[in-house]
Amino acid sequence: MTTAAPLDQPYLDALTRCVVALHERGDFIHDPSPSVVAVDDEGSPFVPAAELEKRSQSQVPRLAVGQLWSLVHGLSPRRLLRLGEAYCRLRGTEIDLEEALVEHAAVERERCFHSNRDFKTMQLGDLTWHVRRELLKDAHLPILEAPNAYLEDEEGLLKSGRGTTLALTPGGSVLKRFNLKKKRNILKHRFAATRARSAFQKAYALEIMGIRTPRAVAFADRSTLGLIHSSYLLVEEVPEVMEGGEALRRWNGSDAAHRRRALSGAGALIGRLHGAGFANRDLKSSNLLATTEGEIWLIDLDGVEHVKRINEEVRIKNLRRMVRDLPVYGELTVRDRLRFLRSYTRAARTGSAKEIFRKLAVEPLP
Repeated sequence: MTTAAPLDQPYLDALTRCVVALHERGDFIHDPSPSVVAVDDEGSPFVPAAELEKRSQSQVPRLAVGQLWSLVHGLSPRRLLRLGEAYCRLRGTEIDLEEALVEHAAVERERCFHSNRDFKTMQLGDLTWHVRRELLKDAHLPILEAPNAYLEDEEGLLKSGRGTTLALTPGGSVLKRFNLKKKRNILKHRFAATRARSAFQKAYALEIMGIRTPRAVAFADRSTLGLIHSSYLLVEEVPEVMEGGEALRRWNGSDAAHRRRALSGAGALIGRLHGAGFANRDLKSSNLLATTEGEIWLIDLDGVEHVKRINEEVRIKNLRRMVRDLPVYGELTVRDRLRFLRSYTRAARTGSAKEIFRKLAVEPLP
């Protein structure tokens, strides 16, 4: 027996049949996540008996198909819907899969705040950390014990501002402290989630939906007399990357293949973001990182907000700044911009690239 295989189509088909068979006999997975799935010597996925329980929810289609989705993190909304269609076809049932996926995503986003097979809480130093089990390394423990020591070390310091402090830390990670210096922000977080807590949740939700962003390892809030005045977020470092605009400038004329891959990747990433119901009020090229192979990553999730479904006004507003910024980085042609928008529309499952291009060209920029 080995751990689960890559999410290629034959594996997904076999996993769907496996889950359907479980539900048909009344077996429900009591804590569904990718880690519960194993594969046998022939490469077929199965869920061990210890992970199962008899529950009537196996006959509730929207809950049952949600179990299948919980076993496959990293698929786009389009592929998740196709997986749901296959499940419903095999069980001979019909449901509103779009609505079921929205409900499922909301449940998954909350998962990271509860003790389960994937997450736990730890008391280290004078802070209570919410930790993702599989990402935590021994090298991270000293960081969680005394985070301020790493943020005061000039050697690893990346940014020191009024609102945030950022540093490279051991274990291939980056530590970010959110400084709530203004009284109104301290009072605000008496009743609302801190930026660290929100970023931890959003990073997990985007990862589930197959959107490249640094994976969040842990977060903690520091409070005095019940008032939170700072919070911490530890994320994995994305190695060998450069700012997205700089990558386009560097590859202009010298590496057309990487340049095309980066433009298509940026469009696909934003399309997936919108397709999963996330808007970004701070969508700009400097918040996208490019690897040496042209893969695109999204950073700085402060401006990301889940709004269930993206309407046309929000879509154009989000894209406007990106398309306005792109020509700055290497005199992009109309074909370049259309390549970006075509990748966007395919991933977002909406509209046409030419239609969006015309709207962006006609409507005035702020």
